[in-house]
Amino acid sequence: MKLQDILKLDKSLEFDYLRQDKELAKQVQIRLIDLKLLSGVADGAYGPRTKASLENFARAFDLLDILNAEFARKLIEAKNVPNLSVEIPKKLPQCGIELIKHFESCFLGAYPDPLTKCEPITIGWGSTKKRDGSPWYLGESILQQEADELLIYQLQNNYLPDLEKIPSWHELNTNQQGALLSFAYNLGSKFYGAAGFDSITKVLKSSNWSEIKETFIKYRNPGTNVEKGLLRRRQAEVELFLTPVG
Repeated sequence: MKLQDILKLDKSLEFDYLRQDKELAKQVQIRLIDLKLLSGVADGAYGPRTKASLENFARAFDLLDILNAEFARKLIEAKNVPNLSVEIPKKLPQCGIELIKHFESCFLGAYPDPLTKCEPITIGWGSTKKRDGSPWYLGESILQQEADELLIYQLQNNYLPDLEKIPSWHELNTNQQGALLSFAYNLGSKFYGAAGFDSITKVLKSSNWSEIKETFIKYRNPGTNVEKGLLRRRQAEVELFLTPVG
């Protein structure tokens, strides 16, 4: 089947139908690549990235998430796509995301881990896994939109659940949560109560914010070549943590 057939027959198909129609999936991918909503090669293999790109197309043009005549016509005729902003879930502190982006670099091509010179292969804002949990491979690339969405997806699904287990989490304001989100993205989501994180665990448990500055700064890998960069990040996190909301 082709997009033109959907127009002629006035069909309505779920996006997942593309799994069984390689010809249609390939045509859809070609259009999404032309519109810079999808990167790589149009191979007709329908997966999470193609589906996410279709959802972005639908959102950009206020369409239903379904392959019907209206969707097919717009996909065939579109010359460009309006700028899309990544939707941030209410539970994720935006200030923390901004801080992460300030200190993390974004690379749209997959690259080897700087320390090991091999795995884990990383992409975007430091992501080592795809949405489905599978690894990235050298030679793969994504678009900026995909990198931003992947960061939000992983913060929501891989980091926030662990942070919400901190007993005082829901008593913290947005800036405090944002500072800890940045801290966790840098040092691991399961830091609370873990070995080597006694100081930060103790302060969060007691809510003794008079010690928060010196506590954050402890986690800067003293004596290493990354100490200066980590110190700047810890200082920025402390400043955000101690900034009143409103």
